[in-house]
Amino acid sequence: MRPPKLTDKQKERLRILEPKLKIAIGDRDFETAKRLVVDLQTVLRKTGHLTRLLQSKNRLYELALELDELDFAIRGLEENRKLVSDRTRLYLEATALLAICYLRKEEIEKAKPLIKEVLHNDSVIKSERTRSQFRKEIIDRFNEETALYSLKNKEEEHFTEEELEKEIVKLVTRKTESEIYLSLGKNVPQHTKYLLFQVHEFSTKQLPSAERLALPSPEEKIKDKEVGKTVFQSVKRVLYNSLCDPKSEIYQVWFKNGMGMVLSKNYIRSAVIACLASLGIGIKMISATIIALIMKFGLEVYCEKYKPADLMELRGK
Repeated sequence: MRPPKLTDKQKERLRILEPKLKIAIGDRDFETAKRLVVDLQTVLRKTGHLTRLLQSKNRLYELALELDELDFAIRGLEENRKLVSDRTRLYLEATALLAICYLRKEEIEKAKPLIKEVLHNDSVIKSERTRSQFRKEIIDRFNEETALYSLKNKEEEHFTEEELEKEIVKLVTRKTESEIYLSLGKNVPQHTKYLLFQVHEFSTKQLPSAERLALPSPEEKIKDKEVGKTVFQSVKRVLYNSLCDPKSEIYQVWFKNGMGMVLSKNYIRSAVIACLASLGIGIKMISATIIALIMKFGLEVYCEKYKPADLMELRGK
């Protein structure tokens, strides 16, 4: 049964609340986003406009996931899955986000049935071409989450300022992008490669054979260069706001004074180290190779090429 049309009063409240929620999520303001979702619930739930409410809730839980509020995200996503049909995009989105939550907790066995459900769901995305593209991109996302969060708190190493600078200069001046990816992959622990193999193998087994054969095999996925690319892709979710947000210090300096000032003041180096430290990643050569790759690309190219997509931007509207 369809809910009644929104009243003028509801429309007026939504015109205020929904843009505010979008801004709060963009600003990663978790407390404000939570309050706004409560307000939206007050407006929408009494008249049964559940779909519109759950769209906002999924956005809130994705923000919680990004801020490492995993228990909050898991509770909310599990509840959302109970409230909608498994043939809806809302359900597919909540299921994919829930799988990512468990990957971030390194609870691979809990993630597997959710990954399977996402990759077997043929009812939501009708176009075969779009569905195939979505599956490829969501498998990449599962791999990136596995790689990044399995690096947490494994080793704590420190370069001196001089050692780090020397290593970065050597990488940037003597190695190609391809060789830096290879170097990055070589410095990733075997534990991460083992988990990456597990997740990629499980995910690709869920695909039709033609789609599976178009992707790297699990054995190829854990070769050093491929692992390096996966790890570099994975850090974009935590690095992008620091490096590319127009409000960030680095972006402002770059915009006003050019790339030379950004490099001379070591802004990129400081931002990368701070972001990786916030994740508990302290393997010094991983920091050095990521910094070197960003410098190879240049900040403008990096910010354009590596902007992280929201999960539901993958699904092909």
